[in-house]
Amino acid sequence: MEKILYAAMCAILFLCCSSSDESEANSQSPFTLPDKAIVLAEQASKSVVILDASTYRTVWSWNPEKAGVPSNCQTWFHNPSEVKPVFNNQYILMTASGGAVALIRIADSKLMYYAYVGENPHSAEILPDGNLVAVSSTNGKLRTFMTDTIKGTGKWFASYELPSAHNVVWDLQRELLYTTEGIKLCTYKYNFNRKEPRLQDRSVIFELPNTESCGHDLFPVYNKIDVLWITTNENVWQYDIKNNKAELIYPLYAVKSVCNSADGVLMLYPTTEWWSDGLINEKGKKLFNIYGAKIYKGRWVMNNTFSYPKEHKPKFE
Repeated sequence: MEKILYAAMCAILFLCCSSSDESEANSQSPFTLPDKAIVLAEQASKSVVILDASTYRTVWSWNPEKAGVPSNCQTWFHNPSEVKPVFNNQYILMTASGGAVALIRIADSKLMYYAYVGENPHSAEILPDGNLVAVSSTNGKLRTFMTDTIKGTGKWFASYELPSAHNVVWDLQRELLYTTEGIKLCTYKYNFNRKEPRLQDRSVIFELPNTESCGHDLFPVYNKIDVLWITTNENVWQYDIKNNKAELIYPLYAVKSVCNSADGVLMLYPTTEWWSDGLINEKGKKLFNIYGAKIYKGRWVMNNTFSYPKEHKPKFE
């Protein structure tokens, strides 16, 4: 009889504790983005940081230690090098120079998927079926990944030689992947195979003037379906896909990232080695300073309709 009473009391205590834990968990409401936001690749703290663009105050941050990344993989996340808002601004696609590509859900900071790309990754892209493609510059590789959010990690599936690999952008309308090889702008087609993602039919479609070197950032121009930003070691350009020509926009050297929205242009112009503690606008004015920060890239948090559909939902949910 005593054993029965003891078991009953334990069961009641377990249910009460479970109910309490659930109430506490449910009381933690998911993060909500401000009306205007900027996401940063911040290398000093090995973090992805979101700012309220109205105040330039940090409202969200993520780093591998807090996310519980296994200790043997945490070095992969050193020096974040790309931050792209994806899936209707609900996720961040990131790379880091230590070797990682990763997909992070903003609402609860959950690391959905990560993998090792290679030596010094600089950028990544979401393919239409939810798979990933990423580039690493030191070993000159362009690699595809089957996104597996059940396992949460994986390895590259297909690998392609791409000297000076720094960028990659998907074109939704034309179903093409863009990237630069030095000053050459190249395209690839995708096989749309979820389990065996491959690229094919590589073409060189344009070459910048030989006064330029090392295509660095490649990003869609806001509200245009035919124009891409390209930065080099020397200048900032816009490439017109339809007319196959490039226009020099800003004579600024070594710009690491450029993007624009209805609220203006954001650029990372390095002031110390390859980083800065703030972003500049199209007039060269510094918009903010974060003491001690080493910012490598900054993007507006907004829907990218050049690369993704208006209703861009994860394939894995």
